[in-house]
Amino acid sequence: MSKLASILILLILVMFPSYSVARMEISFATQDFFPFSYLENDKVAGPGAEIIREVCKEINVKCDIKLYPWRRSLAMCDKGQVQALFMVGKNKEREQKFYFSPPLIATEYGFFECMDKPVNYNGIESLRNMTIGTYGPSNTSYNLEKLTIDFKSNINIDITPDDLTQFRKLARCRVDAVYSNRDVGLAAIKRLNLNNIAYAGTEKSLNYYIVFSKTHTPSVLVRKFNLSLSLMKESGRLQQILLKYNLKAAY
Repeated sequence: MSKLASILILLILVMFPSYSVARMEISFATQDFFPFSYLENDKVAGPGAEIIREVCKEINVKCDIKLYPWRRSLAMCDKGQVQALFMVGKNKEREQKFYFSPPLIATEYGFFECMDKPVNYNGIESLRNMTIGTYGPSNTSYNLEKLTIDFKSNINIDITPDDLTQFRKLARCRVDAVYSNRDVGLAAIKRLNLNNIAYAGTEKSLNYYIVFSKTHTPSVLVRKFNLSLSLMKESGRLQQILLKYNLKAAY
């Protein structure tokens, strides 16, 4: 679709919304997932929240954004207590339940090591007979479990409900490595003032999205939101926002 056509469609949607969409509110939930989402002065902050607020203002839809533990956010979305979640990685199970936004942020998963006991990462095979820490249940832990399925008897996975705990463990060599989003890991190291942890290597690249419950969100509202978000990407505004957080837009 050309940029001009996208603009014309968006103008039609904004100027002549349906009765239901004109009065709709989108309720979003996320988790404490620094630097992507976090609380600041009792308000959800970070690139995701900033992007969502700007899109909602553009399409004249009221948006409510809350931060909860991730399990609670998922459960609330299943029950219709919230309609949308962010930042979310894509997998087959989620594609069945959610409408996805255009990709927002380009990032990657990889392994961190304690420099006092380096793992010399060179592919998953190099981590045999080791304990790998990760945050979960999450898309991160789901990916690690898939990655290690052929080595289950040789690789132990240690899961905690937050990222910071795993990096504290790694600093004391209580786990051999941590599997994490690279940006999350680097931010955790800085927040905890740890100086003996390094990024050992990339395992896979991925994008983060905003997702909307197919059960509880009108598809016309999702299309309206996503079209405005696409125009934000085309104009370069999305990248402007992400640069403030040292993050890259996904294309």
